[in-house]
Parts: sequence; C-alpha cells; structure tokens
Amino acid sequence: MKMEFVKLNEIIELSNGGHILYVYEDIECYVDNAVSYIVSGIEENHHLIVIDSKERYLLIEERLKHHLSSEKLSMVHYINNFDFYRVYGDFHTNNILLHFQELIDPFFNDDLPIRTWAHVDWKEQSDIDLKLKEFEDEADSTVNDAGLVSVCAYPANSITVSLHMNMMRNHEYLMTDKELIRSSLYEHSNKTVIFPSLSVQSKLQSEMDLYKQKLDFVHVVSHEVRNPLTVIKAYCSVIMKQESGLSKENLLRMRDIHDYVDVIDHEMNHIIQTEQMLSKDLLWKKEIIDPLPVIREVIEFMSIKARTQHQILQETVNIKGSEQILANKIGLKLVLSNLLSNAIKYSEERSVVSFCVSSYDNSLIIQVKDQGIGMSMDQVNKLFKKYGKVNPDKSGSGIGLYMVKKLVDQFKGDIHIDSQLGRGTDVIITFPLSI
Repeated sequence: MKMEFVKLNEIIELSNGGHILYVYEDIECYVDNAVSYIVSGIEENHHLIVIDSKERYLLIEERLKHHLSSEKLSMVHYINNFDFYRVYGDFHTNNILLHFQELIDPFFNDDLPIRTWAHVDWKEQSDIDLKLKEFEDEADSTVNDAGLVSVCAYPANSITVSLHMNMMRNHEYLMTDKELIRSSLYEHSNKTVIFPSLSVQSKLQSEMDLYKQKLDFVHVVSHEVRNPLTVIKAYCSVIMKQESGLSKENLLRMRDIHDYVDVIDHEMNHIIQTEQMLSKDLLWKKEIIDPLPVIREVIEFMSIKARTQHQILQETVNIKGSEQILANKIGLKLVLSNLLSNAIKYSEERSVVSFCVSSYDNSLIIQVKDQGIGMSMDQVNKLFKKYGKVNPDKSGSGIGLYMVKKLVDQFKGDIHIDSQLGRGTDVIITFPLSI
C-alpha cells in the first residue's frame, strides 16, 4: 500500500535559507518527496541541484516528466553523488564543501535562485559518525550564509540514534516520510527563516478539507437536485414554445430561468467530473485529441453563462477541425472553462468577453480577453499559487487557476497573462500541435 508523503514546500515558505534533515524509510516516499520538492521549487522559478545516485535519480526523473515540460526539466541539474561525496575514498568535509561551492557559484554569479537536494553517501570507514557530524555542522553554515534551501537525505537504517540526535542540532527542520517539523535541538535558533506556524498550516489543510467536503456535498445533493431541475427546464421549454401567450418581458424571464437551470446543472457536473478526475489521477493522462469539439462544447455553455450575467461572449474559431494536440478532453475543458468563467466573473454587466482560437506555426493558440477589473503586477505574480485568490470579494476556492497552470504545463503548453487594473485581462495559451 502506498504511504502518504510530505508535500514539501506546498504549504511552506522559506526565506534566507533552510537546512532540512530528511531521514527516510520508504524509497517510494523518498521519490515522491523529492519530486514534490523539485516541482514546487521550479514553480518559484528556482533551479534545482539534485545530488543522488543514478539509480534513484532515474526514478525521480521518470516521475518529473509527468509534471514538468522539457524547458522546466532543464532547470534540474543532476550530480552523481558517488563522485560528489568521493564514495570511493575517505569522507573529507573540506573537499566536499569546496566541490559544493564550485557547483553553486555559477548560479550566484548569474543571479539565479537555487535549491538543493542531496542524498548523502559514504564508504564504510572508521569515525564516520564524527565525520558526518562535522560535515553537517559546516554544511549548515554554508547553507545559511548562501541563503539556500537545502535538503540532506539519509536512509534511516544507515545512521545511529546518536548521530540522528546530533544531526538534529545542525538542521533546523526534521523531515520523515510523513512529517515535517522544527527540530527542538537546533543550535542556531536566531535564524530568520520564515515558516508558517502550525496554526497556519492547519488552516491551509482545513481549506483543502473544506474544498473536498464541498465536492462531496455537491455530489450527494446533485442527485436530489437534478431531477427537479430537469422538470423545470422541460416546463420552461414548453412555455417558451407557446410564445403567443406570453409578453416579451415574460418570455425573456422564462429564457433566463431556462439559462440559469443550465448554468446550475453544468456547474454541478463540472465539479463532479473534476472530483472524479482528481481522485482517479486521470486528469494528467495524455492522448492525441481533437480540440475543436471540446472548444465548441465550452463555447455553447459559456455563452449561456455570459448571458445570465448580461454579458456577451464573442467567439472567433479559425481552425479547420483537423488539428490535434496531446492532452485529454476533460483537462482541456477544465482549462477553457476556468479561464472563461473567470473572465465573466470579473467583468461588468454589458461588457464583452472575447474568445479566439487559431493555429499558427504548429501551435494551437487560445486567447481569452475581457474588459473587467484587471489585476496589478503583484496579483498576476500570485495568480497560479494554490489558494492564490486575487480578489477576496468574489466566490471561489482559489484553486482553479492553480490547476489551469498545472494542466497547461502537463500538456507541454505555455500560458501568458497581460493585465492592468481597471483595463481588463488578456490570457494567451499555446499548445503544440501533434503532426
């Protein structure tokens, strides 16, 4: 049975460096945590130096390919730990740290932020506990001076209890396969590393739990609500066909009722589908698909949603229908629906939301442009963070655009956002066409 693992850095913010001791027992958890650490670091535009055995790194790399584009993967820099730690000889702290400095200097010279993940290995030798303690003491100073976030990983069965205790004195944070905690033995407590308090972490976890509870609630309620909605929609359709018996005003009201029923039904179905995809991990699977039917389906519904908000969805679709991309239909639908839903949500009544689809230079180009409230540069920079709501006055979980970015990356696409406060937002997504 697969164990739960610590999603390192998804709910943790670090500044001025952080030295983390990871003592692991399960190799699958080790790989999961390494992948999570690397992906979350790259989301912050950090380069990652990964020092590990070739065997373990191949497991990590294979998993990374499902989360990162080729461009993002180029930000991961692999170093063979057999050579790095001179496993063929004695464990020499000064030589290892000198090698480490040589690795990080080019990034600092180019003003590139970096994080490191290192699996520490050594050849059997006398006084190894003393040498490892000396090494980690010096490494802690190096990490702090450089302002790095650094993980040092050890198999639990390779270190003694006394060494484990000593290492907790030179690592501010202790990580296991399931937990990440502050070390009560750390000797340099005056550092300015910023971790959220346990109450903040608890709050974030509670938000995710609440989100899941909402999904469960909608799933249950939908079975009770959908039948009467179907009846209401059917009655509306019958009445609207008898136009002679209705005034123009009442006819418009009936159409509004019909539209709102469609909106409610679609939103429930959208949430349920998303829940099912997330729980089954199907959202990330890729296959060659025709995007045009998905685009047409999204346009049909979003036109209705725009109408209920007294807005106009102006669509321009300039593709032949023979175009194909490597994605999946539900994922693409989720991307388009979230972007258009946000454009409608943050626009004023009687405004126009533009949706354009075209192909150029072996790429599918999708543009969503609105005349809404817009965003500041600071808001744009926070847009793709999990729970990163930029407008607390509007409903939503703050997870939609986080998922959009994840899916666009998964489908090897790019997303660009241009926005100004009071002047609207322009989103352009490109996906490579499969030829």
